[in-house]
Amino acid sequence: MQRISIENFGPIKKFEADVTDVMLLIGPQASGKSTISKTIFIFKSLKDAIFNYIRYADNLMYFVSSSHRYNTLLRFIESNFFDYFGLKPDCAEFRITYQYSSEKKITIYKSEDHLDIELSLILENELNLLITEISNYQIISKEQYDLFKSLEELRELESNIRFRFKLFKSRIDQIFEETHSSVFIPAGRSLMSTLTDQLQEIKNPDTLDYFTKSFVERINLLKTYFTDDLNTLIQNKDIASDIGIDLSKLLKKILKGEYRFNADLDKERIYFKNNKYVKLQYASSGQQESVWILLLIFRYILDKTSVFMVFEEPEAHLYPETQSDIVELIGLLANVYNNQIIITTHSPYILSAFNNLLYAYQVGKNKVGDEREAVESIVNSKSWIDPDRISAYFISENGYESIIDEELKLIQAEKIDSASSIINDKFNDLFNLDD
Repeated sequence: MQRISIENFGPIKKFEADVTDVMLLIGPQASGKSTISKTIFIFKSLKDAIFNYIRYADNLMYFVSSSHRYNTLLRFIESNFFDYFGLKPDCAEFRITYQYSSEKKITIYKSEDHLDIELSLILENELNLLITEISNYQIISKEQYDLFKSLEELRELESNIRFRFKLFKSRIDQIFEETHSSVFIPAGRSLMSTLTDQLQEIKNPDTLDYFTKSFVERINLLKTYFTDDLNTLIQNKDIASDIGIDLSKLLKKILKGEYRFNADLDKERIYFKNNKYVKLQYASSGQQESVWILLLIFRYILDKTSVFMVFEEPEAHLYPETQSDIVELIGLLANVYNNQIIITTHSPYILSAFNNLLYAYQVGKNKVGDEREAVESIVNSKSWIDPDRISAYFISENGYESIIDEELKLIQAEKIDSASSIINDKFNDLFNLDD
């Protein structure tokens, strides 16, 4: 079990928790939900950033000393952490520790006038060894390129390089004990739909923050995949037919249509019945907010990719019943390839919908025959959530607290209803004053 510890970082005074397969963060705005989810995302995606840096930073291989290479890598990690959060050198002191396993952890902290980073000894040693191996291989392969070779020899060399770096990639996954691909879905997704053409033509993507930039890059690659209807795309992939049926059904139900991309026409449309459509930039706000969530989930399930996915406010502009549907879809995503999910939300409906998935698992797991079918007729078993896989926290300026009832294995109802209770109390106070 991975674990995160945050002290005095942004709005977070203290937060410490296991990073479970499904993690829900609810609370008022500016309470720190996004800070927690982004911090976890950075540490889980760190292996990919490190791998790409080692692979493409040519200057690393010329350092004779492995310690020099390693220290250069640490400075890279520190610099990126500053950039990801837009931190200034004079920011307040903080400490963040991410534990990948009992023996492997990274601590980033600001003390006095500098930022520093510490890796546990076993993680440091394994990374040092990998850096040395990759750097040595780069030197050898570069020397081979410098020699005059035939076209076939060059093709063979390219093939060998791709194979070796695939092995190196597998190694770094093992070092961090983390095999998921990390995907961050930020709030404000309707902007991606309204300004779809402009985002593709941004001349300087570095003007966007790291999380939005990575999302835009992923969306621009994703769009062109959806030139056919969903059923055709599913048939072209080797996935279980029942998963494909449930996936297609849920996407159409939530989106109230099908997304289609056509570069020769007006590019992006939402199709309804009888081939009627609306251009994406003129679709409803709920469709514009949800379309990228739906398409990303669809593609990752079809690709059979193991993912860690952060959803910021998946409920945005959606009717409560549709919020329940999107939670069912996220439950399906969590189950298919042992994927991991973090959700930040303001919606009590999201929590209630997850309670349905948790309770369905508890009611239906030991039932067979007609009794199990009765449970499945209410909640699809492919979306049931094992209570051992989930955690939920209420985040506020006063701290944090788990809102899972340990006995019932459900999210505490009073936390779900707290906002409406406050509103109702005000109404009752006014009612009592009414003559």
